[in-house]
Amino acid sequence: MGRVSFPGALVEHFWQEQELLLPGMTVPPQQDALKQDTQLAVGSMGGNTLGFNRILKQCSDELRGHPLLPGEPVDGDKPASKCGEFFESGDGKRWLDGRFEQVGGDLEELLDRIGYFAPDAKRVLVGYPRLVPEDTTKCLTAAPGQTELPFADISKDALPVLDQIQKRLNDVMKKAAADAEGGADFVDLYAHTGGNTACDGADRGIGGLLEDSQIDLGAKVPWYAHPNEKGRDIQAEQVADTVEQILNR
Repeated sequence: MGRVSFPGALVEHFWQEQELLLPGMTVPPQQDALKQDTQLAVGSMGGNTLGFNRILKQCSDELRGHPLLPGEPVDGDKPASKCGEFFESGDGKRWLDGRFEQVGGDLEELLDRIGYFAPDAKRVLVGYPRLVPEDTTKCLTAAPGQTELPFADISKDALPVLDQIQKRLNDVMKKAAADAEGGADFVDLYAHTGGNTACDGADRGIGGLLEDSQIDLGAKVPWYAHPNEKGRDIQAEQVADTVEQILNR
């Protein structure tokens, strides 16, 4: 099957139509692309349902002023500088736990639906590349040719919390694949991209939050911690290797 996802898609848009940014424009549910004879279904979903953009905005005053990055901070009344402790206790933790429960349930539904509409398809769920390195001191240096730090104004103390959130999302995705009836495969990009995070300088596979991307809407749109060209190639190789192994076993 071809590519049927669109930017900003939630897991639920696999079975519900998705409204695009332009008023009145929608795209049909992604499951409509499945056929009884579909042999392979590969996808990566969960980050938008979790609300990772909202998490980033909770931790960054600079991102709160960027309308091109969708979503609002989880609690705009709480200072960005306190986002680490916000997500580790109280209302922030309860919100995060709820989002992870939603992601887990939705991924289970997604994999079940692929199995129903395309019973012969190999199902491959692709995780997300690692954003924050184990050694967060690397995030205190701008990448070559850049003036902004990789994570802009997000405090060093908050970076391990962001990494813990991403690791938890990776674990939820891995579990959903492992628990899927009939079996599904998981591409663990997080485990293989620890040397290509946003803070790895010339080796970075993730564009810095405020680093200019190649998208130009009259002005350059920042990467907002999405994979750059190097990251795209790293991910493609990992996914291709996994798919080759699956089809040959």
